[in-house]
Amino acid sequence: MSFFCLEKIGQNGKLNDLYDLYTKEKTKCFKTLDSIARVSKLLANSNIDHAVYKTLRPYESTTVDIDILVFGDRGSFKKAVRTMLEAGYELVVRGPRSTTLRDTELDMGIDLYEQIAVSYVTYMDKRRLVDYLTITKLPNGSQVKTLKAEADLACIIAHSVIKEHMYTLSEYYTFIYYVKQLDVERFLRIATRNNLTSAVRTHASITAMLHMAAHRTTPNKLQQILDRFGQDYLETARLIENDLHTPHKYHPITIVESIVEILKAKETRNSISEQLVHMLDPKISRDFLKRLIDHIFRETY
Repeated sequence: MSFFCLEKIGQNGKLNDLYDLYTKEKTKCFKTLDSIARVSKLLANSNIDHAVYKTLRPYESTTVDIDILVFGDRGSFKKAVRTMLEAGYELVVRGPRSTTLRDTELDMGIDLYEQIAVSYVTYMDKRRLVDYLTITKLPNGSQVKTLKAEADLACIIAHSVIKEHMYTLSEYYTFIYYVKQLDVERFLRIATRNNLTSAVRTHASITAMLHMAAHRTTPNKLQQILDRFGQDYLETARLIENDLHTPHKYHPITIVESIVEILKAKETRNSISEQLVHMLDPKISRDFLKRLIDHIFRETY
C-alpha cells in the first residue's frame, strides 16, 4: 500500500524527502515481480497447474509474500513443493493446507496452497476456480498464470472476511481498480457458487461508502453488485462510528453470517469435521486457538 501512495505522489512531482523511500519500494516491487515470474515459470515447466492469486493487485504494489494456488490432487501439491525444494527454495514451514517456502535469491516468501483454507477448514473450493485461469503479462515482460479478475477479487474478499476478519485500505483500492474491468454477471456467479454473497455484500458496502465519502459517487458496476446482493448496514454504521477508519475489523455477527453461508458447501463441511478430529491433538488445538485469539485482538495484519 505504501508504494501505491508513493507512486501517486511521485506522479505529481512531490516526493522530495520521500524519494529514497520511493526508490527502495520501487526496487522491492521489481523484485516481487521477478520472484513471481521465477516461481510460476518453474511450476509451469514442471506441468503443475497453478495460479498466482491475491498477490498481483490491479495497481503497482509490493508484498511480503506470494500466494500460489496449486490445482489437482494432493499428489500435485506434493510435486509442487518437491519441485521448488529441488530448485533451491528454502522450506520455512508446513501447514495443514499450505506450505511456506522462501526464494533465497530474491528474499521473498512463497505460500503454496493445496486448498484455500484456514488451518484444515476449506472456505473456497479450488475446483470451482479452474475455469477462471488466465495468463497475465507482468510489467517486467514475463507471463504468469493467474486467476481472472472476477475470481481473484472473490478470493480477496473471502480472505478478508472469513480468514483475516478485517477490511484494509489496500482492499478498497483493489476493489475499485478491479471493478472497472469486471464482468459483473461473471463475478456474481462466482460469488454465488462459492457461497460468498454475505462476504461480498459486506465488502462491497464498505467500499461503496468509502468511495462515496471521497468522491460523492458510486461506480456503476459496484452499484450493480449492491443492487443484486443488497447493503450491509451493520458494518457501514460501525464504519461511520469509527470515522471511516481502516483497517476496519468486522463485527462477529458479520463473520458468523459468512461462515454459516460457506457451510452450504460439502467440501467445507467435510473439512470442518477433519479440523475437529485434529483438534484432539493438544499441539494443534493450542496453535489453532492461539491464532484465533490473535485474529480477534489484533488491529492490523
